[in-house]
Amino acid sequence: MLALSDVHGKEDIALKFIDWVKKESVSYDIVVAAGDIGNPQRPGSMCRILRALAEGLGKNVYYVKGNWDVEGGCGDSRVFDLDSTGPILFGDVMLVGHGRRAEPYEVPRGVRSVVLVTHYPPFSVLDKGKLIDSYKHSLHAGVPEVNYLVSLYRPVVHIFGHSHSFGGLDVELNGVRYVNVARLDRLAKSGEPIGNYAIIDVSGSSVRVEWRFINGVWKKCSGCGRVVHIPDKWALCRKCANKSELKVARLSDAPSRLLFKLKDPLNGAVLVSSELSIPSATISDKAAYEDFLELMVLRKVKSYLQSDGFRVLDISKEKVLEFYKTGDAGSLTPFSEYLFACKASESGERLCALMKVFSADKRAHVLWKVLRGQDGSTSMREYVVFDGRVLEEHPHLAENLLRLGFIPLAYTLEAL
Repeated sequence: MLALSDVHGKEDIALKFIDWVKKESVSYDIVVAAGDIGNPQRPGSMCRILRALAEGLGKNVYYVKGNWDVEGGCGDSRVFDLDSTGPILFGDVMLVGHGRRAEPYEVPRGVRSVVLVTHYPPFSVLDKGKLIDSYKHSLHAGVPEVNYLVSLYRPVVHIFGHSHSFGGLDVELNGVRYVNVARLDRLAKSGEPIGNYAIIDVSGSSVRVEWRFINGVWKKCSGCGRVVHIPDKWALCRKCANKSELKVARLSDAPSRLLFKLKDPLNGAVLVSSELSIPSATISDKAAYEDFLELMVLRKVKSYLQSDGFRVLDISKEKVLEFYKTGDAGSLTPFSEYLFACKASESGERLCALMKVFSADKRAHVLWKVLRGQDGSTSMREYVVFDGRVLEEHPHLAENLLRLGFIPLAYTLEAL
């Protein structure tokens, strides 16, 4: 496979890429494009680029859509949207893609190896993002639904893009080779195209990944001493340049099945009891596992609160400070100072009560539920969700929250 992603509608770079690959005389059977091929501000660019790849390289192109791809089908006999085709078999190797579709396909009998293609990374694997557009205000650009797809298919290789910071890198974790092919539109400071792409060879359960760059040269990396294909002005390969951030750990003690219970901490009533299935083998380390659990817990709580049809908003810690602080005192005071030394006389009793919750449980959440009456009137309920274990050291926490107008909710997680 010749694999690429993140062209962002730059047709000139796509054409330079085609010329470069033809000049390099690279051997491959198909082209795989992992999304963000087009640009919404350049109508038709996605299909024009995909058709150019198929025609210029003389190979079938299989793609998934990314967040920049807003076009319909391309209507070309050599360009295939994997969401529309479903899984495609190449002997005993199955190519399966998920661009817009999260529901998995069945794996036919006789399939020996699966190649999974998505645009988004799995949560925590080669998914460094920017806070402004990342998933749920974290520095992870990966999407948990992709982790579940990886866990189900158990592919020998997972090809994706989206996270530009970790593009051009691959790692192995629990038998899966994760390959982030972002981004083809990478430019040098001079403006010269230096987009990365990969040649991925799948033979049975064996996977070989060879990284290449537009306008790249073969040279010795000053970090690891390997002969690699990199831009001429670079001294380090991408793997050495990002060595400190590429560590993954096998989570031998992280449970994949947990019993989740949501309780009313004032009377002990169980409001929700259900099993959580966590794709532990797809998560990079213990810290990421805890982040993943937090996301799943929050989804369960919001699902419960929204069961009557009203929507629920998760209020970030920054917004908690903005919405609940009273008075003008301490406008430059950092969040950490409120967390450990909140003064009710200056900032308000409600804010300080929330700071006590965050101090006891850094993964606590404040949720707003907006109710609309038949007469058009609105009202709001304010929930505070926290780990029930904190009540052992703070037995009056729930009563204090209720006194101040909050609805406390406590959850527990038990490994199964």
